[in-house]
Amino acid sequence: MGKVGNFHIFDAGVSRDSAQRTLIDDLLALFGGRTQPVMAHLIESGKLTLDDVKEAEKLLRKLAKEKPE
Repeated sequence: MGKVGNFHIFDAGVSRDSAQRTLIDDLLALFGGRTQPVMAHLIESGKLTLDDVKEAEKLLRKLAKEKPE
């Protein structure tokens, strides 16, 4: 936190990425850790596109190659 003139400037204590990850983990916990109901809702609502799925598949393949066996 700092002060500029008469204004206090606050820095976030948690990064946006970290906060998003925590929120997503909490959401999945409501579904017992299952991602399928969340994915189905996102697809049905039009919020998850085929391009999103293709990007996710690329990331999954990359992570699978990097994961030690």
